[in-house]
Amino acid sequence: MTAAQNGSMVITGLGMRCAVGQNVIHCCAAVRAGISRFLEWPYMKDPTGEEETNLVAAAIVPDLGNCSWVEKFQDLLTQPLLESLWAADLANIGDAQNAPRWGIFLSIPPLDRPGIEIEDAEEFLEEIRDKPPIPCQPASIAMISKGHAGALLTLEQAMRALRENTLDICVVCGIDSLLETEFLSSLMDEGKLKTEANPAGLIPGEAGACIVLEMEEHARMRKVESLARLTPVRIGLETAPVFGEDPGRADVMAKILTEAISDIPCGAAGIYRIINDLNGERWRFLEWAMAEARSLTTVYPYRRLWHPADCFGDIGAASGAAHICIAVRAFQRSYAAGEAILVSSSSDSGERAATIVLPALHKS
Repeated sequence: MTAAQNGSMVITGLGMRCAVGQNVIHCCAAVRAGISRFLEWPYMKDPTGEEETNLVAAAIVPDLGNCSWVEKFQDLLTQPLLESLWAADLANIGDAQNAPRWGIFLSIPPLDRPGIEIEDAEEFLEEIRDKPPIPCQPASIAMISKGHAGALLTLEQAMRALRENTLDICVVCGIDSLLETEFLSSLMDEGKLKTEANPAGLIPGEAGACIVLEMEEHARMRKVESLARLTPVRIGLETAPVFGEDPGRADVMAKILTEAISDIPCGAAGIYRIINDLNGERWRFLEWAMAEARSLTTVYPYRRLWHPADCFGDIGAASGAAHICIAVRAFQRSYAAGEAILVSSSSDSGERAATIVLPALHKS
């Protein structure tokens, strides 16, 4: 199905909070300008506890401290969620007569992450389902715990709910914080952190990002502006590593990129900008290089590849939602050349996902 046939899936609200901004406008403007906020993380110690480990990180302001994403959940989610609802003219969604059926679709970090007991995580999730951290009660809350690709996987679930008419409005959110000592220590042990001794690593960050999604007809009925359109999310599972004794060739990523491009009428020639989750890790670069060479040969040759982790660090499960916010703002502010922006994500556990952001057809 092409975007023209499925063009009624629209974004009507955005919200975001990260190390370089407290709302979506500030965050996206800072990323566009190439502004970063990397500071020494003061909580890391060496195994003996005698010396600090020199580690750079991208923390939200004000500092949320050295604790897990579970403890930071409300601080990371509430502001972007309310911001996105306000932008979509849904600030009083729970009070209106004949209120629309709406749900929250959350991308959260893996539950088996070091520093979190699985029992505590499950109890936390049960509490979130029973008592959402917002004033109004959604009809449903769905959660996916799949790392980087989680937000796009969650987006696919939300699209399905809209297509099947089980919900009128879906708010897709991603939250993550890598800034907790035990988790950072595990990343350090695996050689995944960028340090003076390891230049091929990530800079940890934290963020929350939300988008409001609905059918265009529903948005028009509510008399709200459509900010952008989305194509179906293309999904795959990569089982072959990109390096090691039997390296893969990025088959899955190449396939979903090809499928995503086929969903837009303008085809590859209309894509002048790509946003992905390259973060300094070598395997991500290798996979992207192979997938790009195999699937993007007809894309505009002077396209821009944008990896916002350069500005706000690796934000894990929040990546996909944040990248869509950036793409939408690029169209809103008219600095996105071309007719489409490709957004893709890759999880450590093998999930791969991609979608295309298109500008709104008209003002509602």
